[in-house]
Amino acid sequence: MDDMKKVGNSSCNDGLLLRMGLNDNKAGMQGLDKEKINKIIMEATKGSRFYENELKKDQQVNQRIERMMQLKEKITTQQLLKAQLQVDKLVIELEQSRNLSNTIVHIDMDAFYAAVEMRDNPELKEKPIAVGSMSMLSTSNYHARRFGVRAAMPGFIAKKLCPHLTIVPLNFEKYGKVSKEVREILTEYDPNFMPMGLDEAYLNITEHLEERLNWPEDKRRFFFNTESTIEKDKGEVNMSAKFNEDGYSSSPILFEDNTPLMDDQPQQRDQSVENSVVFGTSAEEVVKEIRFRIEQKTQLTASAGIAPNTMLAKMCSDRNKPNGQYRIAPERQAVLDFLKDLPIRKVPGIGKVTEKMLKALGIVTCSELYQQRALLSLLFSEASWRNFLDISLGLGSTHLEKDGERKSMSTERTFSEINTAEDQYSLCRELCRDLAQELQKEGLKGKTVTLKLKNVNFEVKTRASTVLSSVSTEEEIFAVAKDLLGTEIDSVAPHPLRIRLMGVRVSGFLSEEEKKYQQKSITSFLKSGKEIAFLRLQPGKSNQEYCTKNSEASAGGSFFDKKRAARQLNSENLSPNETVGGLSRGQQCTNPSQGTKRSGVTTSQSVSKKAKSCNSKHTIEMFFK
Repeated sequence: MDDMKKVGNSSCNDGLLLRMGLNDNKAGMQGLDKEKINKIIMEATKGSRFYENELKKDQQVNQRIERMMQLKEKITTQQLLKAQLQVDKLVIELEQSRNLSNTIVHIDMDAFYAAVEMRDNPELKEKPIAVGSMSMLSTSNYHARRFGVRAAMPGFIAKKLCPHLTIVPLNFEKYGKVSKEVREILTEYDPNFMPMGLDEAYLNITEHLEERLNWPEDKRRFFFNTESTIEKDKGEVNMSAKFNEDGYSSSPILFEDNTPLMDDQPQQRDQSVENSVVFGTSAEEVVKEIRFRIEQKTQLTASAGIAPNTMLAKMCSDRNKPNGQYRIAPERQAVLDFLKDLPIRKVPGIGKVTEKMLKALGIVTCSELYQQRALLSLLFSEASWRNFLDISLGLGSTHLEKDGERKSMSTERTFSEINTAEDQYSLCRELCRDLAQELQKEGLKGKTVTLKLKNVNFEVKTRASTVLSSVSTEEEIFAVAKDLLGTEIDSVAPHPLRIRLMGVRVSGFLSEEEKKYQQKSITSFLKSGKEIAFLRLQPGKSNQEYCTKNSEASAGGSFFDKKRAARQLNSENLSPNETVGGLSRGQQCTNPSQGTKRSGVTTSQSVSKKAKSCNSKHTIEMFFK
């Protein structure tokens, strides 16, 4: 019995280490003392809310694995053979559709937030630093990574790993300006490049490569920015001075003992041939050129991956981090060779949970993913096993979403704890303001507003509301988000709502056709003037009275609707200069702070995979644009 307990405890610890421990697949984490780091992490977190929440989530994953293994035991040899035939038939079809004609590039700025802070404060250059707060880190520099400090790690754990760690607060305004500088370069190579955050982007340079073949040398010549670089690279006007055979160079920001490429005296720049470099016409040369221009303009470095599709390009950009690049040749065998021994955790989209479930089946590498393709088709949903099959074959998308195809835009922030309604509403309005500014820059309007909250027990809840009229301004978004937040506050009353993260997202963007139709509808409405005249003829009636009358028509609403109605009846009348946001379905008019019909509440136990969760986290999903 004691032996069984030991096995159970060992399994539990292994699961927690997989969730919370050192992930040495990440750049800068290789060759560290994994056992020592994991021991410090476990000791620092044990007994905390963070630990308890991770333990609970790990137990849920273990239950899923147990059900999966029970299902596996029931699979017969005949079922497996039949599945093998069906999957192999699909493999033939997929191979016939394999597209190797595109050249996709993934650009990933190296330790972006940390690199910006080190650039702007030279005193930080040789210190281990992280950006974020004691609650959550957004990123860390490569000095800090040598201690096991990483993104999406609570700051209090990072301090245990590296007591002399400097934690710098986030400054999104500054990062946004640098991101814009990078965007200006990227758009020259692909006007339709796809941003993936403030520090990443995908480009399709296929057309650029064709045009480039006819470019004269002068069009491919770029100049170094300072005299210090002239002395350093004098007599070497090709990139061999800056890059080795793998396209790798040391960074002036991430590593010490390098002379910065820029100074504050641009008038001293030498535009002579000796102070320039000419790039070639191949894909590798184009990407070297992009990275060189980024470094010269921003003093920051980028890593890059070049491949036939987005999935492979993303994995390639991680191969020679930091400040390097890697290319997979556009050949089937080259793709399969690259994937053969690649750990599944290196694949975009495969996180801690999927890794643990696949590991339970003995699958650790991409080649093993292919070997077990028939079994996976019987154990996982069709969407999941087909995704695994695509991964094992190296098949991915070559389509980069354009601006009009963006699904959503969001912003969120992490903090220690906020437990007063006043502060929560204030933060909610601030998030709505930031989001509205970004939406209006892009000319986007959406019909669905989602509020995301993480409580002090690290549990995540999202509330969504869809309105009839699309929203984009601060007031319109806040009108919906405030109502959702109010319902959540009510749901825990009389206790305070204790949260450590809040986010607001707008989705359901209008297509170009819908925008045209909406504009016509608005024009027709203004011409008719009927509704305006009706409201003017009833000066004695307040908005509250009008809304209350109409809300009575739908007395059989949900719990959330009743809560909203109760608050609405107790609220003060609107002031004359207040405006009404989007109208809810099933209502003629609403108070701007109450005017939404809620969809269901979803509770998620998961912490964000993309390690950008951090203090004042502002993940507006349109960076680089």
